[in-house]
Amino acid sequence: MMVGSKRSATDAGFVSSSGHVEPTVKVPTSTGQPFQVANSVTETPNMNEIHSNGLSQRRKLDVAADARGGENQVDDEGWSVAESKSSRKKKRRRLREDPTIYPSINFLDTKPARVQLKALQELALYVLADGIAPTWLAVNNAKQINKIVVLMIPGLDRVTLEDPEILESAISLYEQAIPKDLDTNAVSAEDNVPDSPTTPDIKSPPDMSEAVRASASASATNPESLLGRLVEHVIEIKAPGDSKSNRVHSPLQGMLIAPVPPSGSANSKNKHVEKSPQHTRTPISHFIHTSDELREAEYPVHPAAFTNPQDAALEAARREATFQSLSHGWVDTSVVKSTPDPITSPRTNNMSSPPAPHSRRRTHISSHDPLTQGLKPYALDCEMVLTTDDKSSLARISLMDWSGSTVLDSYVKPDLPIKNYFTQYSGITESHLADVTTTLSDIQKRLLSILGPDSILLGHSLESDLNALKLTHPFIVDTSIIYPHPRGLPLRSSLKFLANRYLKREIQKQGANGHDSVEDARAVLDLVKLKCEKGPRWGTLDANGESIFKRISRCTRIDGSNKHRETAIVEYGTPERGFGKEATYKIACVDDEEVLQGIIRATHGDAPMPNDGNEDPKEAKNTPQDGVVKGQPTPTGQSIPAGGVDFVWGRLRELEALRGWNNPPAAQPPASSGSVAASQANSTTATAPETAESPETLRQTASRTLSRLLTLYAALPPRTLLVTYTGTNDMRPVLRLQQLHAQYRKEFKVKKWDELSVKWTDVEEQQLRSAVDVARRGVGLLAMK
Repeated sequence: MMVGSKRSATDAGFVSSSGHVEPTVKVPTSTGQPFQVANSVTETPNMNEIHSNGLSQRRKLDVAADARGGENQVDDEGWSVAESKSSRKKKRRRLREDPTIYPSINFLDTKPARVQLKALQELALYVLADGIAPTWLAVNNAKQINKIVVLMIPGLDRVTLEDPEILESAISLYEQAIPKDLDTNAVSAEDNVPDSPTTPDIKSPPDMSEAVRASASASATNPESLLGRLVEHVIEIKAPGDSKSNRVHSPLQGMLIAPVPPSGSANSKNKHVEKSPQHTRTPISHFIHTSDELREAEYPVHPAAFTNPQDAALEAARREATFQSLSHGWVDTSVVKSTPDPITSPRTNNMSSPPAPHSRRRTHISSHDPLTQGLKPYALDCEMVLTTDDKSSLARISLMDWSGSTVLDSYVKPDLPIKNYFTQYSGITESHLADVTTTLSDIQKRLLSILGPDSILLGHSLESDLNALKLTHPFIVDTSIIYPHPRGLPLRSSLKFLANRYLKREIQKQGANGHDSVEDARAVLDLVKLKCEKGPRWGTLDANGESIFKRISRCTRIDGSNKHRETAIVEYGTPERGFGKEATYKIACVDDEEVLQGIIRATHGDAPMPNDGNEDPKEAKNTPQDGVVKGQPTPTGQSIPAGGVDFVWGRLRELEALRGWNNPPAAQPPASSGSVAASQANSTTATAPETAESPETLRQTASRTLSRLLTLYAALPPRTLLVTYTGTNDMRPVLRLQQLHAQYRKEFKVKKWDELSVKWTDVEEQQLRSAVDVARRGVGLLAMK
């Protein structure tokens, strides 16, 4: 109510005629709209009665406050004594720290139409770390919130959340998962969390899964009421992006990469943390990729890269099956150790005939360089042509040492006739290879004489070059990996983009004349040198921020244990890489059901395993709980302590996959006539995939997703805040238009305007701007358990 307003509290709907506070609440209904607004105020009250009752209520509160701490003492005439500012602050602090007051959230007087995704991150940092209080949401008794679970559900939208059929089906699926024959008078053994007034303890059979047992504790709650609390706070979330450049940024990065708190701020509990990353010179050996990283990037892996003989045997079998073995013309460099071994004296050339002077291995002048530490890095780049077997064949190779000198630069004659020179990309024409007699076998011999146990190969997406060379080497540094794409793998930034951004250098400007392998190798070399000078964080997602897992884990719990907070990520694939590498626990999953089980496991912790005295209790077991839990620890083998972690991030992807939101659009074929603009408009305004899902399939999948969300909410421990967000809307229209724009820019460099198959005008520019605006509109849910 505005200051100075004569409107009464009763008129505003906040006080009943008896003086009691009666806020407007939402209640679920079984028919029609899922939720209705209920208002208990039906008559205009007597203002004198309100005044007298209100005074009586204030006196009672003052007496209660006086009994608790002597505040707001009442004199003989019934008037309260004014408190000092410091006294009011102490009172509010005691109320915030009072464990008997249950935490809650509610919007302020003016609920925002939408909030930025960063606001959800700031909310989590305020509750669990050193963030500031949000201005768009009131968090009551925030320090009594024990845990936060952040769940990303791409493909979910407001239409789905407001569909009565989907909501009823979700409730039905949830009820089917709850056993009916539970002993409601007993307390489950694994419930080691405080009692909640809304989730009575229920004992479940010992053979039930962890997810069902945890959700059984809330089975006595009316599912409709549970769903009502879950979707009580639905807000529009705006995904990160740049409207000026028509870009939509990663919603993963927007949530999981947090700004570094200023070192001198009052809210920073870690004064040693700098606002910008420290530039630490790092040896190049630090950036050598592991065998797992090479396999993930689809590299042919050298036998010496493996420390486990079983993994080496599996890779050998894979190479044999994919025609990458020695019997198919491949060669492995002469390396037997899994770590590089500096060699002080130059190795002799073991070729029967000496190579050309420019290809002889040189002794690096940087053997004393702290960045190389006696190792010998070589930047490699190759150009390929298409042969009659429809495969890429080596046509040129350039090799450059750490000092920038060209060690090897040679054209290569393919064994098969050339079908396409790809001159606009390779820069190679028929005249370049007319008199060339050097073969792939000759290049392999030269490389084997150059590369040894002290050599490191540098390149950009080097797996394609090694495939063309039919060669493996265990020590690789790939600039497309050490400078990761903002949206993560499998996406990779181009070498041209990295050179322009970090080296401020324009490369590959020849247009129709193609690339220059020497120029590309020099750009790779300079990017690696810059990385070594600046440190591992340079050019990564953490360059202007840090992982939210790392920031939360620096803070301590407020329960008096002085223990640092713990975090977990529950994700498809390999969560220990990329955004999840700083999480305390990483749980890999293969489907949404495993994600659900993994989040529940992370919030409750693992049941203690029996110890026979011969095992270290800190050494984790990779065994399922009750043989049912699917979300298992990462290869580190860590078990989660009882009570669970403080912060969990997970993602459900079934709905996203069904709707096709995770599939980039197919490449656009070149337009053929003057109707280019019309064909572009038709191809970019559609939002459905080529093979659209049926409405019934969509409803079933959406119902399963909401049922899992309801199960998760019911299974969470008390005093847990559940934050659900979708990330973005459908990105396919944006990607289609960006694809057309990229094609236009590519053709514009080498063709005349009348010859362009794609023409980019203001019409397409406005379409892209509109598509970006729609794609950034997501939805979020906030629910306190």
